[in-house]
Amino acid sequence: MAIIPRVTLHLNPWRKYEDFHHHTLAQRHEYMIGRLENARRREWMWVVVVAGIGFFTDAYAIFSVNMVIPMLGYVYWGQRDGMPHSYQTAMSIVTLGGALVGQIVFGVAADIWGRRKMYGLELVILVFSTLGVAMASSGAENSMSIIAVLLFWRLVMGIGLGADYPLSAVICSEFAPTRFRGRMLAAVFFCQSLGQLAGCLVALVAVTGFRHKLPNDPSSEACEADCIRTVDSIWRLIVGLGAVPAFIAMWFRLTIIESPRYTAEVTKNTLQAAADVSHFYEADRDDEPSAAPIIDNCQDNRDSAEYHELSNPSIDHCQNDQDSITRVDSLQMPPPALGDPSQVSLAASESALPPSLPTMWRDFRVFISNKRTYRALLATSACWFCLDLPFYGLGLITPRIVNTIWFGSKIPETSVFQYLLQISYQSMVVVSSGEVVGSLLTILTIDKLGRRNIQLNGFFWLFILTIVIGTSFKHLADSKDSSALIVLYIISQIFFNFGPNTTTYIIPAELFPTRFRCTCHGISAAAGKLGSIIAQCFLNYVSFGHDANWEHVPDWLGYALLCLSFFMLVGLLVTYFCIPDIRDSSGQVKSLEELSRFHELVVETASVDQDIC
Repeated sequence: MAIIPRVTLHLNPWRKYEDFHHHTLAQRHEYMIGRLENARRREWMWVVVVAGIGFFTDAYAIFSVNMVIPMLGYVYWGQRDGMPHSYQTAMSIVTLGGALVGQIVFGVAADIWGRRKMYGLELVILVFSTLGVAMASSGAENSMSIIAVLLFWRLVMGIGLGADYPLSAVICSEFAPTRFRGRMLAAVFFCQSLGQLAGCLVALVAVTGFRHKLPNDPSSEACEADCIRTVDSIWRLIVGLGAVPAFIAMWFRLTIIESPRYTAEVTKNTLQAAADVSHFYEADRDDEPSAAPIIDNCQDNRDSAEYHELSNPSIDHCQNDQDSITRVDSLQMPPPALGDPSQVSLAASESALPPSLPTMWRDFRVFISNKRTYRALLATSACWFCLDLPFYGLGLITPRIVNTIWFGSKIPETSVFQYLLQISYQSMVVVSSGEVVGSLLTILTIDKLGRRNIQLNGFFWLFILTIVIGTSFKHLADSKDSSALIVLYIISQIFFNFGPNTTTYIIPAELFPTRFRCTCHGISAAAGKLGSIIAQCFLNYVSFGHDANWEHVPDWLGYALLCLSFFMLVGLLVTYFCIPDIRDSSGQVKSLEELSRFHELVVETASVDQDIC
C-alpha cells in the first residue's frame, strides 16, 4: 500500500479557499488525498454514522414487514397467518422491484450530479413512503383496496431503499482512509443487521405494551373488534417509527460535504476539494500534529512584479504543463470575501461542472468495453445475484418459515397475543442473532483475511449448509425436537453476513474508478435484487401457487434449498476465478487510486481520442 504522508497547509482558517489558489492542481489533489488518508478516528467514524444510520433505516423498513404481515392478516383478512400468500409475494416483488430501479437510477445520477445531492433525495422518498404505508387504509366500507394502496407505497419505498445501497457504500469508501476502509464499509453494512434486529425489538415491545388489549386465551384464535383496532394500531406504530431514524439521518447527511474524490476527479475542481477537506476535517487546528507543508514551486514567480500585474490574479498562471492541460479553468472564479466561508461551496461549484448525461454515457460505453472492466462488473453482479436468491428469497417470508423451524411441522395453537409475541422473539433469535454475529466477525477480520477470502469462505459454507438443511429439513421438522434445525439456520445466517452478504456490498464500492463507482455499484446491487425477485417467483411456484400448500412448509422448503444451493456453488466459482483481490502482493490493502488507475487510463485515453476526432 502506498504510504501517503500527512500534508498540512498552515493557513488562516478564514482564508482557506483564497490560499489554495496559490498551489497547483497536483498539489491540491495530494493534500486532499493525504488529509483523507490521515483522518482521525472520530472524523472517519462520523462518516460511518452518517452512512450507517441511513442503512439502518433501510433494513428496518424492508424487514419490519415480516412482523407486520401477520397483523395485517388479523385486521383485513381475519386470519392469523397473514394476508393471502399471493399478496405477500406481490408486496415482496414490488418492494424489491422498486429497489432495483432505485439502485440503477440513483447510482447513475450520483455519478452525474454528485453523491451529496442524491444522498438527501432518497431519504425524502423513504420518509414519505414510510408514512404512506403507515397511513394506508381500506376506506369507509372498504371503498378502497388496501392491498393496492400498500403495493403502491411499498414500490415507492423500494426506490428509496435501493437508492441508499450505492450512495452509502460509495460515500463511505471515498471518505475512508485506506487502512480502515474495509472495516468502515463492514460497519456500515452491520447497520443492516441492527435495523432488522430493531424491527423485531420494536414489534416485541409494541405487542407487550398492548398485551392487556389482546386476547390471551390459547383456546381461541379469534380477533374481535377491540382486538382488530389494537392490532391495527400496533402495525401502524411499527411501520411509522421507521420514519424517525430517516429524519435523523437526513439531518446528519446535511452536515457532510460532497465526496472530495468526486469533486477533484470528476468535476476536476481540486480547489473545492482541498477547501472542503480542510474545513470538514478542521485541518488548521493548532493542536494538530503537522508535517512538511506543500512546497510552492512557483513562489519566486509570484513574488515578481510581473505576477502581480496579471489581469486576473486569482488565476494561477504557474501551473505545470500537465496540470494546465487537465483543468486550468477551474481557477477562474475569484475567491469569496474574507470572513465569509459560507460562499466557498457556491463559488467553487460554478467553476467546474459535472459531466453531462451524453458525455457520461459515451465514456461509460468506452469504460465497459474494456475486457478487464467488463469482467469485473459481470463478476460483482453475478455474485450478488447468486447471494440474493436464497437470502431475500427466504428472508422476506420469515414469519411462517421461522415458526416451522421453531416448532417443526406441529405448530401449537396460541392466542393472538402469544402468536404475535412469538413471531417477534423467534425472528430475533433465529435470524437476527446470526446476522449480528456474522457482521461483527466481518468487522473484526476483513482487513486481515481480505474481502475475497471472506466471500469464498462464505459461499463455500453456505453451499454445504443449504445442502445439509435441504436434505434434512423435512426429517428434522417432523421430529419432536427441532433444535438442530434452529442451530443450522442460525449458522447459515452467520455465514451469510460473515461472507457474501457483506462482501458483495463492499467490493463494488472499491473496485471501480470514482467516475463510475456509483453506477457500477448500482448495477451490481440491481443484479442481486433481480435474483431476489426470481427467488420470490420460484418459491411461489414450488409451493404450487396455493395458499393452502404454503402452510405445509416442510413439504417444499427442503427441495427449494437444494435448488438454491446450486447458486452458492456458482457464486463460489465466480469469486475464485473472476473477483480480483483488493490487496497487493504484500497483503496490504490497495488505495482507491491504485485500484482504479487502470480503468481511468482506459477512459481518459478513449476520451482524448474522441476529442481529437
